[in-house]
Amino acid sequence: MPSQYDALSILVALEFVVLAAFVVVVAPFEVAAPLVPLLLVFLVAILLYRS
Repeated sequence: MPSQYDALSILVALEFVVLAAFVVVVAPFEVAAPLVPLLLVFLVAILLYRS
Protein backbone atom coordinates (compact mmCIF):
# COMPACT_ATOMS: atom_id res chain seq x y z
CA MET A 1 0.00 0.00 0.00
CA PRO A 2 1.47 3.39 -0.97
CA SER A 3 2.17 5.93 1.69
CA GLN A 4 0.05 9.03 2.01
CA TYR A 5 2.71 11.16 0.31
CA ASP A 6 3.04 8.74 -2.62
CA ALA A 7 -0.72 8.73 -3.15
CA LEU A 8 -0.85 12.52 -3.01
CA SER A 9 2.01 12.82 -5.51
CA ILE A 10 0.29 10.45 -7.92
CA LEU A 11 -2.99 12.36 -7.62
CA VAL A 12 -1.27 15.67 -8.36
CA ALA A 13 0.53 14.19 -11.37
CA LEU A 14 -2.70 12.59 -12.61
CA GLU A 15 -4.56 15.89 -12.23
CA PHE A 16 -1.91 17.67 -14.30
CA VAL A 17 -2.02 14.98 -16.99
CA VAL A 18 -5.81 15.19 -17.30
CA LEU A 19 -5.88 19.00 -17.39
CA ALA A 20 -2.96 19.23 -19.83
CA ALA A 21 -4.60 16.67 -22.12
CA PHE A 22 -7.80 18.73 -22.04
CA VAL A 23 -5.87 21.91 -22.90
CA VAL A 24 -4.09 20.14 -25.77
CA VAL A 25 -7.46 19.04 -27.18
CA VAL A 26 -9.29 22.35 -26.68
CA ALA A 27 -6.65 25.05 -27.17
CA PRO A 28 -4.65 25.77 -30.31
CA PHE A 29 -1.42 23.76 -30.42
CA GLU A 30 0.74 26.90 -30.25
CA VAL A 31 -0.74 27.65 -26.83
CA ALA A 32 -0.62 24.06 -25.57
CA ALA A 33 2.83 23.17 -26.93
CA PRO A 34 4.76 24.07 -23.73
CA LEU A 35 2.62 21.59 -21.76
CA VAL A 36 3.33 18.60 -23.99
CA PRO A 37 6.84 17.67 -22.69
CA LEU A 38 5.78 17.86 -19.06
CA LEU A 39 2.60 15.95 -19.90
CA LEU A 40 4.67 13.14 -21.38
CA VAL A 41 7.07 13.07 -18.42
CA PHE A 42 4.25 12.80 -15.89
CA LEU A 43 2.43 10.22 -18.01
CA VAL A 44 5.53 8.02 -18.20
CA ALA A 45 6.12 8.45 -14.47
CA ILE A 46 2.57 7.35 -13.67
CA LEU A 47 2.86 4.34 -15.98
CA LEU A 48 6.19 3.32 -14.44
CA TYR A 49 4.74 3.72 -10.93
CA ARG A 50 1.86 1.40 -11.79
CA SER A 51 4.11 -1.33 -13.14
